[in-house]
Formats: sequence, structure tokens, C-alpha cells
Amino acid sequence: MKKTIFLALAFAATVCNAQTVLWDGEDESITSRNEFGGWWDRGNPSLVDNPETDGINPSAKCLKFTMTGNDFGQKHLACPFRDWMTPNLDGARRVSLMIRKAQNDNVMVELSDPTNGVDNYWEKTAAWYGSEGKWQKIVLDFSTNANLNDFPGVMAITAQTGDVTEPQDVWVDNLVIEEPAKVDGVKLTDLADGSLSGEVKVTGSLLHGDCQNTNGDWFRVAFDDFALLLAKLSADVSVLDLREVTLMNPYWDQIQEKCPGIVIRLKDGDIMGIVNIASEMLQPGNALSYDLFGRRIQRPTVGQLFIRNGKKMIER
Repeated sequence: MKKTIFLALAFAATVCNAQTVLWDGEDESITSRNEFGGWWDRGNPSLVDNPETDGINPSAKCLKFTMTGNDFGQKHLACPFRDWMTPNLDGARRVSLMIRKAQNDNVMVELSDPTNGVDNYWEKTAAWYGSEGKWQKIVLDFSTNANLNDFPGVMAITAQTGDVTEPQDVWVDNLVIEEPAKVDGVKLTDLADGSLSGEVKVTGSLLHGDCQNTNGDWFRVAFDDFALLLAKLSADVSVLDLREVTLMNPYWDQIQEKCPGIVIRLKDGDIMGIVNIASEMLQPGNALSYDLFGRRIQRPTVGQLFIRNGKKMIER
């Protein structure tokens, strides 16, 4: 017996399988290494229950410390992930973390202590925290930090670059390396413009935002992987499979304009797309069936995506 399954038009923002995790409050193999959850004792951090599990960070455990002033160690903490892993960035130059605190301000991250025997470096980037007491994911782009190599061993976090005027609790979780976007194992940056056609499956991360290079005088670093992806697509791409991609601040209008009729598959079976289709086809009262190019069909085949009653469906 065939089943027809309704698919939502909304999309999910994030998945986790496109990241290399450096520290996670739920990983007991790391957090049990010392009384500071595996971190150095700078700032006197401790592993605690997550105070806000109903938002973007549902993890049960996270790290907590209290900023007490502006001196070294009073608003800083450091994660020596080299003690339990030696990751190879393999050209990746973005890291991210979850942070929660009361005051909006820049958060600065420093990567240092390379594990491959070269001279030490201290490469710094800052991103804006603006969620006023809620968890926020911030992304740090180190692509303009020339001294950074593929083998950092320590991540130091300055939870607030501005002055700390009174004690303030800070929660941190999910330190990860964001993997570059790839198609068939090839980075988007290595693909020719307009070279992708038909059904395209992307892995890794597609991120859109900005941060600040804070080595010396600060300057803005913008990143937009959706513009990069757009350049690599040809007009005849029919399906864009992003089910294994980490997304941040996505936008789809330019992709949909360039690739008429494109279907964008996202996490949890969510689907976007279907442009240049007459509006009456999308009306709830229209019981006729149409394919994703707006053509009327008599009977959908098994596995076929189609529109009926204003909803996207798949025939099972």
C-alpha cells in the first residue's frame, strides 16, 4: 500500500555532522579529565547543568565560569584540546562555539600552541555576542590570520573584550571546527564557476556572517558561502541536497532565481524551492497534482515529489 507523506515548507538551521568537535559538555571522556571539565584552571571553570536547554543548545551539560574583572584570567578561559586530540584543520579556517552571558559585547577567540613542532603563534579573532542572556552560536573566521597553520592545540576565549564592571556568569559549550563546504569531496573553492548541474549534494558548512581580525588593529572579515555556492551552480541544477550541511544565516532567493524549479533538501526532510509555478497551483483548494516544474500529472509515481492542495508531498 502506498502512502502520501506531507512535507513542511519551513527549514531547519543547523545539523551537527559537518563539524569536528573540540569540546562538548556531554563528552565525559574529556570533561572527566580534571575538575575544570578538561580546561585549564584559568577563570576557575566548572562543568554544570545547562541552564537553558529549550533553545538552540539542548545539551545537558556545559562549562560555566564567572568574569570578575579585566585582568588576565578574570575574563579569560582556555581549552587545551591538544591534550585529547590533535586535529588537522586541512585548510579549514573557521571555528565556532556556543556562549551565553548577560552583557552584549565582542567575544574574542585565540588559537595557539601548534602541535606539529613549529614556532608558537597567537592568532586572534572576535565576533559579536548580542543575545542578552540567551545561547548564541558565534563563528570566528581565521582566513586572514596568516600565521595560523592546520595544527593549533589550544583555544583561549575572552568572554568580553569590553570592560567588566561587575561579576558576570558565562556559559560555554560546543567548540567545533567548521568544515568547508564540499561536493563529492572537493571544496567549493576548488570548483569552477557554473560547473555543478543536475542533482548536487553538499557536505560541510555553509555560513554567512562577519567577525573581526584582532591581531593588532581590528578589521572586519566577512564570509558568505551562499554567494560562493551560487557561483558554482549552473542554471540546470534540479536538486540541491543540503541534508548533511551546517547552515548559518542562509538565504535562497538568488539560488532559486538562477535555477528555476530547483528543489532544496534540508535537514529532517524539509524541502524548499518550487519557483515560477502559477499561484493557483499552490492554493489549498486545488486538488490537482503538479510536478516541481509546474506540470500537471495524473498519478504520481513512487518516490516522486509533487504539489497538491498547496502542499509538497512525496508518494510512498
